[in-house]
Parts: sequence; structure tokens; C-alpha cells
Amino acid sequence: MRTSGNMQKDPSHKSQKGKSGSQDRTQKTLDNLCEAACRILENGDRSELTTQKVAEVSGYGVGTVYQYFSNKEELLEALAMRELDRMLGVAGKILTDWNAAPSDAVMNSRRLIAAMIEIIGERPRLGGILRTEMINAPEDSALGQGLQRYYGLIVGMASRTHPEKSHRLQTDSARFVLFRAISSTIQTAAVERPSLLRSREFEDEMVRLILGFLSYTLPGEDGSAATAPV
Repeated sequence: MRTSGNMQKDPSHKSQKGKSGSQDRTQKTLDNLCEAACRILENGDRSELTTQKVAEVSGYGVGTVYQYFSNKEELLEALAMRELDRMLGVAGKILTDWNAAPSDAVMNSRRLIAAMIEIIGERPRLGGILRTEMINAPEDSALGQGLQRYYGLIVGMASRTHPEKSHRLQTDSARFVLFRAISSTIQTAAVERPSLLRSREFEDEMVRLILGFLSYTLPGEDGSAATAPV
């Protein structure tokens, strides 16, 4: 039996290649739209973000923006989810690579500060806006649940490196105060005093903030009689 010199190509190969190319273009468009929105937020605030402005900055038509996002709120949610994924990724990598022993509280605190600077220091104004979106998200939403996982990673890191003081992080109010004190200070420094952010002096003060918070015991908390304020 004689066969043709040209083998017949599998038609599914072309359709799969076309589908892959279409998916790549879709992802590239989505990434470009999100990056345009990020630039708007990093240089302004939430009120300046509009679908029209995203179209102008990205170079796409406003109709293309609406193909991916129904409104500004949907776009902000997508950006916040991307930022949350980045935060979880950085924190997860640090936890994997960090086999800290609880023998040096100061060194462990410095490592924790360095981790938080890496998470927060990149595009701090944008990150602040998006973290506010996370905080305001319903607790049972994907954003709300993701943020709790992130809190858990950071608190777990602090508890593992300071086990003798981990009881200070058992309440929700204590975790909120310490986490917000660290993250807000780093974010403010990144925006207002970037030269200060990675200095030894800044690191020293952040160590005092963490260890002072974990170590200080109010009257009555250690079983002694509480004293009334004068």
C-alpha cells in the first residue's frame, strides 16, 4: 500500500496552539490593565482610579477594560487579590527558608523586620490602598480569608522566634495592634522617609517596638495586684 509523502496533520494541534496563543494574549491584556491601574494608584489615590483612566494609561479602549472588569470595584478587588497573593508568597518563602532558633530575640526581630520591609516596601502607597481593600473585605470573602492566612503566617513567625513571649499574641486585639504598628510604621517610612527605611537606626527602633510590646506586662497581668492610674 502506497502512502502519501505528506502525513496528514492532527487538526487538534492547530486548535490547541491557537487556544494557547489566545490565552497568552488574554493574560497579557489583563496584566497590562492591572499594571496601568497600579500606576494610577501609586501616583494618586483610590478616587483617581476610573475605567476611563485605566484605558488611557494602558493604551486600550475603554471597551476592552469592560471586557475584563464590570466596574472600578471589581478592578480594585482583582488588584487586592494579586497583592495578597504576592504577600502570601513572600511570607511563605521566608517561613520555608528561615530556621530561626529562639536563642537570640534581637536577631530574630531583625529578621522579622526585614521580612516585613520586603513585603511592604515595594510600591508602598499602592500596597497601602490595596491592604485597606483587604481589611474592609467581608471576613468570609476570598480576600478576607486570605488576609487572615497572611496574619497567621506573620504571627506564627513571631511566635516561633519568640516562643517564651507567644502568649502576648493570643488575643485578636494584641495581634492587631502589633501587626498594624509594624506595618504602618514601615509603610510610612517607605513613603515619607525611604532613606530611613533600611538604615540600622530604623531597624534598632523597630526592634525596641517589637520586644517592648512582647515583654511589657501590665500591673495585674502577672498575678500581682493592679495599681490604679494616678
